[in-house]
Amino acid sequence: MGKVAEERDLHKEIATGNTLRWIERARAQHKYATRHVQFWCDASDGVRLAGTMLGRTDVSTAVVVAHGFMGYRAKPKIRLLAEGLAADYGVFVFDLRGHGESGGLCTGGDAEALDVQAVVAAARERGYKNVVTVGASLGGIAVIREAALYRDVEGVIAISTPAVWGGTSKPVRRITWLFATKVGRKLVGYGGVQLADAWADPEPPVALAGRIAPIPLLLIHGEDDHYFPPESAEQIFAAAGEPKRLLILPGFGHAEDGFTPAFTERLGKEIGSMLADLTDRAEQ
Repeated sequence: MGKVAEERDLHKEIATGNTLRWIERARAQHKYATRHVQFWCDASDGVRLAGTMLGRTDVSTAVVVAHGFMGYRAKPKIRLLAEGLAADYGVFVFDLRGHGESGGLCTGGDAEALDVQAVVAAARERGYKNVVTVGASLGGIAVIREAALYRDVEGVIAISTPAVWGGTSKPVRRITWLFATKVGRKLVGYGGVQLADAWADPEPPVALAGRIAPIPLLLIHGEDDHYFPPESAEQIFAAAGEPKRLLILPGFGHAEDGFTPAFTERLGKEIGSMLADLTDRAEQ
C-alpha cells in the first residue's frame, strides 16, 4: 500500500471513530484499591512528574514501573501489575512525561529516560537499597535507555520493547503517523497525551543494550505481539552483555495486553531471582 493510500485509510479510521474510542478508553480514571500515596518529583530537565507509591516499606527493594504509549499510572492493567508487585516490594508507578498528570511532552522514548531516572532517585530517597525498573513498550525503551546512560539501578526488565525506531506493522505505522503529523498530534492531545513536534533521533534500544551490563537485563516478549515481532527482543538480547535473559511467552500479546495475575506473580519471582543472583555474584 502506498503512503498516500495508507494515510487516507488512517483518516478514514479516525472518521469512523475507532481511534477516538481508543483515546476515550485511555482517558478513563481508575484509583488504586490498595493503600497508596501520591508523590511528585522533577526530571533533570525540569519536567514535573506525578506518581503513586504503594506496597511495602519494610523491604530493601523498590520496583519502578513505566507504562506504555497512551498509558497512565492507574490504567487497569498497569494497576493490576503494580498492586500485584506491591505484595513483595515497594512500588513506584508514575505517568511518563506528556501523559496523565505529568507535565512535559512525550518524545517517544528519548527524554523519558530522565523520567525513569527521577523516579529511581525518589525511591532511593525513601530508603530503598535496591531498585529494579520495569517498563513496557514505550516504558521499555525508557528503562533500557536510562540504565545504559545512568547505570543507577540493580536490574532492568523491558517488556515488548522495539529494537529500532519504527516498524512495518499497521499499529506501529499508525503511531508513527500520530507522532509525525499535526493532525495526529492534535488527535492524541484530545486523549490527554501531549506529543513533542520534533524528533531527536536518539540511539535505539538495540544500540544501547550493550552498555547496560553488568546490570542484569531481562527481556520479555510475547509470541503474539502485533506491534513488534519476537525478533525485536532477540536483537536486543544479542546486543546485550551478561547477565541477561530472554523470555518469549506464548499467548502473550503486546505490553499490558499480557498483564494478568499469573504474569504478575511470575514477574515478582523473576525480580526476586534477579536480585538473588546479584547477591551471589557479589559474594563470590
